[in-house]
Amino acid sequence: MVKKMTKKVLALTLTVMLAVLVLVTGAPIASADSATNVGLAAHALKAYREGWIYVWGGTSYGVVDCSGLIYTYHGVGGNRVDMLSCASEWGYVSNGIPNIHGLGLHHPGHVGVYVGSGVAIDARDEQSGVVYHNVYNKNWAEWFKVAGVSYPTNGWVLLDGQSYYYENGQYIVSTSRTLDGVTYYFDAAGVSNIAPPSSAYQATDYSTANADPAPAPTPDVSEESSKQPEVVKVTSITLDQSSLSFTEGDYGYELNAYAYPENAANRTIIWSSSNSSVATVNSWGYVTPLSAGKTNITAKTQDGGFSKTCVVTVKAKEVSKPAPAPEPSKVEEESSKQTSETVVQESSEQSGEASKSEESKTENKKSETKKNENKKTETKKTEEEKVEIIAEYEYEDDEKSKTVSSIQTRLYELGYLTAKATGYYGGDTVDAVMMFQNKNELDVTGIVDSKTYKVLKSSKVVSNFSLLEQGSYDDGNSVPVAALQTRLTELKYYYDEITGFYGELTANAVKQFQKNNDLDATGSADPETQLRIFSKDAQENPNAGSVMYGDNGALVVKLQKRLVELRYLSGVVSENFDDTVLDAVHAYQEAAGLKKADGLTAKQLKVLYSDKAVKSPEYNVLKYGFSGDDVAQLQSRLASLRYYDGKTSGVYSKAVVSAVENFQKDYDLEVTGYADEATQEAIKTEAQKESTHVGEQLIVQTATISDNALAGVAGGKSIEVPVTSNEEVDFTKTLIVLGAVLAVVLVITAIFVVGLKKKTASAKRRYK
Repeated sequence: MVKKMTKKVLALTLTVMLAVLVLVTGAPIASADSATNVGLAAHALKAYREGWIYVWGGTSYGVVDCSGLIYTYHGVGGNRVDMLSCASEWGYVSNGIPNIHGLGLHHPGHVGVYVGSGVAIDARDEQSGVVYHNVYNKNWAEWFKVAGVSYPTNGWVLLDGQSYYYENGQYIVSTSRTLDGVTYYFDAAGVSNIAPPSSAYQATDYSTANADPAPAPTPDVSEESSKQPEVVKVTSITLDQSSLSFTEGDYGYELNAYAYPENAANRTIIWSSSNSSVATVNSWGYVTPLSAGKTNITAKTQDGGFSKTCVVTVKAKEVSKPAPAPEPSKVEEESSKQTSETVVQESSEQSGEASKSEESKTENKKSETKKNENKKTETKKTEEEKVEIIAEYEYEDDEKSKTVSSIQTRLYELGYLTAKATGYYGGDTVDAVMMFQNKNELDVTGIVDSKTYKVLKSSKVVSNFSLLEQGSYDDGNSVPVAALQTRLTELKYYYDEITGFYGELTANAVKQFQKNNDLDATGSADPETQLRIFSKDAQENPNAGSVMYGDNGALVVKLQKRLVELRYLSGVVSENFDDTVLDAVHAYQEAAGLKKADGLTAKQLKVLYSDKAVKSPEYNVLKYGFSGDDVAQLQSRLASLRYYDGKTSGVYSKAVVSAVENFQKDYDLEVTGYADEATQEAIKTEAQKESTHVGEQLIVQTATISDNALAGVAGGKSIEVPVTSNEEVDFTKTLIVLGAVLAVVLVITAIFVVGLKKKTASAKRRYK
C-alpha cells in the first residue's frame, strides 16, 4: 500500500514539474513523427532565401531570432533559452561535425542550423538578418540533435532537389553504392549523381515553417489566362566588378540572370524576388516563372558585401518560341555591300577623270574596313560554333577513354583539385573547373568545352597556388596544406602525419625538395615551388629513407632511440639531428666498418634496425641515459649496499650516477659516474658479501627465535624476539626475519593443537 502511494506521489510530482517547465519556457517539444532533420534544413534554407528579418524574441513566419528560426519549424528545440540542454546527443565542433542535415549549432548565447556540406544558417542580428555561411567561419562550439526532430539512420532522403543516402545515422560521401542493381556515386558533399526512384525516399516532412506561406496569386480566368509572362524591359546592373543582366528565356516566359565576377570569392550570387509567384530562386541565378507586372529582383554576393536590385517589367504573352533573329554579321554584310556599291556608282558618275576624288577614296577605304570587320566577325562566329563539349557533370571514363582523368590530373597539377583523378566528373570537379575558368577569364560554366580544354593544357595557364609558409593552415573550405603534405609524402620528403598545418617538419620537407630541384631553399612553398611539387615530372627524393645531419622529425627520433639501445648515444632523445647525434653516428659507422658520412642511407638504416647491428665497443660501460636489464641489476645491487634508495627502473638516472660516484670514492676507484667493468665487478662482489652476511645473521636469529619459542611453550613464558641495536637494518631483512618467526609460531601452534585434541579424546574415553 505504501509503495503504491509513493509511486502515485512521484508520478504527480513529475507531471507538475513538466507542466511548470512548459509554462516557464513556452517551448513544448514537437512530435518527432512530424519533424525531420531534412525538413528543418529545408526550413532554414527557405528562411534565408526569402530574406527573413531578425527581431529579438521573434517566433513567427518571416520574423525570427536565432532560436526562433528553429522554433518556427513545428515548435521543435525544447527550451528556447537553452536548446543544447534539451538535445539527446551533442559533440564539439572542434572534433568535426557529423554528416547529418538539420543539426543544431551552439555557442554561448546563439544557435543556428547545419544544412550539410559545411554550410550553416542562422538568424544573426538586425543588420544581417538570416545568414548563410561556411560553418567554420563562425566560432560554433557544439553541434546537437534538435529536440523533437527525427534523424534518419539508413535510407534515401531528398533535400533542396539533391539526393543523399544515410548509413548508420550519417549520409555517405566520396564513395559509391550499388542498390537494387543500380550504382550510385556520391561526391564530397554527399550528393548522388542520379536520383533513386521516388518510392525509395523516406517519408520526410518538407514543409518549411509552422505558419502558412504567402498565398499564391489567384489565377486569371480571362483571355490572358492562356498566356505566359514575357520580359518587356530588359535591364542590366553592375554588382561590384560583376555584370548582372536579365534576358528573355527560350520560351518567352523565363527570366534568366547571369553573373560573371572576377574572383571566386564573389562567384556565388544569392537571389531574391518581391514577386510571390517566383517558383525557384537559387544561387545559379535562374528564376522562373514571373507573373505580369513589375517585380524587384535582388542579387547579392554570398558574403553580403555587395547588393543591387533591378526592376523588371513583365507582361503576358502567348507561349511560343520566338522566331530566330537574322544573324548580325549577315545583316551588316548586306548593308555593307549596298553601301559599297552605291558609293562606287556615285563616284563613277560624278567623275570622268582618270583619278577618283579624295572623298571617294575615303568612302572606299571605309567600305573595305567594314568588309574586313565583317569577315573577322564571321570567322569568330564560325570558331564559336565549333566549340564542343569535352566533359561535363556525370561524365565517367571507361576502358577506352580517360578524358575525365586527364582533366582531373591537370586540375590537380594546377592546384584546383586537392585529390588525385577518379575518372568520375562529380561536384568537386565542377567546382574546380568553375574556379579554373574564372581565374583564366573563360565563361564560368563548370563544363570543359574545347576552349576551356585548350587553355587547361597550355603552358600559359594561370594556376590556383598561393604562398604557403610556416603558420599556414587549412580552413573548412580548402585543404592546400594537407594536399601539399600528401604530395610530399608521395615524393618521400615528408614522413609525419597529414595535419593540414604548415609547421617546421613541412618547411624542412619543402626546403629539401627545393634543394634537390634547383630552387631557392626557403622552406616556404611559393606558387613556383608548388607547381614543381605537383607536376607529374616531380622527382622522388634521391635520399628517400635516409637520415642526414640537420634533419628532424619522426625518422630522426627512431634513429636516436636505436643508437641509445646500441649504447652509442645516451641522454634525452629529441627530434633534431644535431652534433651529438652526428658523433654517435660516426662512432657507429667506425664500429661497423662504414665510410664516415653525415648520415645513414636507407640500406644502412635497415641493417641498423636489425639484429645484425654492431653494438658499441663500450656497450658494457653503463652511462647516464642508458636503460636495460643490466642497469636494473646495477640499481638492485647498489640498493643492497645502501648507496641507492630509488626505484629499480632500469634507467641510468642522475641518482644512479651519484650512487656509482659514492661507491667509487669509498672503494678507491676512479670517480667517473660510469659503471665500467671494474666498477660493476666491485659492486657485484660487495653485494654478494653483504648477501652472505645477511644470510648468516638470519640463520642465527631464526635459531634463537626457535629456541626461545620452544622454551616459552615448555615453561608457559612469552616468546621474546631479539632486536638488533643497529638502526640501519634493511627493511627487506626485517621482513625475512618476521616471516621466519611467523613460520615457527605456526608450527608450534599446530603441534599444540594436535596435542590438545589428543588429550581431549583421551579424557572422553576415560569417562565412557
